[in-house]
Amino acid sequence: MTRKDLTQNQLRRFYRYMLSAREVDRLEDQFTKRGEAFFHVSGAGHEGSVVLEDILGEQDWLHCHYRDKALMLARGVSSEMFFHSLFCKDASHSRGRQMSAHISDPRHKVLSLAGPVGNNALPAAGIAAEVKDQEGSPVVLCALGDGMTQEGEVLESIAHSVRERLPVLYFIEDNVYAISTQTKGQTFFSTPTAKLKAFTASPL
Repeated sequence: MTRKDLTQNQLRRFYRYMLSAREVDRLEDQFTKRGEAFFHVSGAGHEGSVVLEDILGEQDWLHCHYRDKALMLARGVSSEMFFHSLFCKDASHSRGRQMSAHISDPRHKVLSLAGPVGNNALPAAGIAAEVKDQEGSPVVLCALGDGMTQEGEVLESIAHSVRERLPVLYFIEDNVYAISTQTKGQTFFSTPTAKLKAFTASPL
């Protein structure tokens, strides 16, 4: 999908969610700096993932990256829920037991996020195996940072999905850094210069 493929209404809607995600970030950061919250997870740099909302359908499941706030907002997660999560409120999705921004929303098929990077890959493959033959041909989104692709769980998940032809969409977001380490030349596909077909076993 390129900008030419999008209508003006789509662009405005995406931009609204991107701005909303950044505003949630700004407020969360302020609350954390004032000592009113314990931990803040920024979604900066991941706002572009919002375009997936018009690609994925209601039947599809989302295993988001914990920075995909704009996509979660577009999917139907309320901005209020991010603040319930930030302040560990009983009204949050986890009743205050999950880390900030690690949102889940069963109503919108947003799956519970895992803190350790890459840990969402195997559950995504497992869910894909379960829904593979369901009506509507659901797909499971597995959003990852490029640094996560070095994790054993991710490699195992990709291998299993290719072998079993599972409906998993691996959405790898090039963050340039994996936590505090630059990823250029450090991943097995060495984004952004290597050709992806070099490590794809077969088309899904």
